[in-house]
Amino acid sequence: MVGDTLSVGVVGVGYLGQHHARVLSELPRVRFSGIHDADSRRAEEIGTRLKVPVYPDLEDLIDRSDALSIVTPTITHAPLVERVLGRRKIPLFLEKPIADSVEAATRILTAVHHAGTFLQVGHIERFNPGIIAMIESDVRPAYIEAQRLSPFGIRANDVPVIVDLMIHDIDIILALVRSKISTMRVVGTPVITEHVDLANAWIEFENGCLAQVTSSRVSLEKLRKIRVFDRRGLYYSLNYDTRELSQASVKLVPGSIPEISRSKKTFDGEEPLKRELGTFVTAVLGDLPPPVTGEEAFQALEVALEVNRLATESLARFRDLKGNDSLT
Repeated sequence: MVGDTLSVGVVGVGYLGQHHARVLSELPRVRFSGIHDADSRRAEEIGTRLKVPVYPDLEDLIDRSDALSIVTPTITHAPLVERVLGRRKIPLFLEKPIADSVEAATRILTAVHHAGTFLQVGHIERFNPGIIAMIESDVRPAYIEAQRLSPFGIRANDVPVIVDLMIHDIDIILALVRSKISTMRVVGTPVITEHVDLANAWIEFENGCLAQVTSSRVSLEKLRKIRVFDRRGLYYSLNYDTRELSQASVKLVPGSIPEISRSKKTFDGEEPLKRELGTFVTAVLGDLPPPVTGEEAFQALEVALEVNRLATESLARFRDLKGNDSLT
């Protein structure tokens, strides 16, 4: 679809969807077609605030759009994608995770394939300039440590923390390491919800890289950080929120103490969502490949679900041991 402008609508205007509507309505190459939400009162509230059209009937929005951004609960992704593409074969932006199960994700990829259309999935950390800088430096990780902690209540609580939060870091780690996983060890526990709210995963790759990933949605403070130790003696530390990337390199000098060079860079403050949705529009208009494909999102989901399975198993073993101890 090569052209100058793109008519885009948003399906779902909850906590995150309202920001999709705001950003897309402000992008210069977008003709914003409107919004739809199953909650009509919410749709009218956001429509009035942003001064954009509201469509109670989803099919009306589909018919008036060249592309759609779907920002609805994860369990609705597969039926919504099938519903949209069954009516019109238009490009789609789908918020992460791609689905809540491998089966649902497969339905989405099948529908996109049969429609012969474009799908980009919203793994927003791919667009953090610090991550882009690491990838462009041809980073070769030997060890990665990632922490993603949130206070309770600001995240979706209908899925485990691994599928909600840790999947961001899983996606980034897969993109950086570019190797198959050999083994994983995981611990996790519910704290407030019935799902796993706090988890730690130790992931070993076939190329020898090790990654330790921690996610929590029951922390007192918000933290988003990744540290990468490179095989060439390089070190990267990125604060996702401040976009501050610290780098260090080690130079070995025979007969003396190793020399360590340090540098620090803070990248521009462009809103990550604006950067992400801007690339979606550019890719669709320029007939370019999606920056984050459905297949990549599928792989991140597969790993996240396996991490969650292992976390649930570890919790079950702990409960069994605790129960046995109470009987002795």
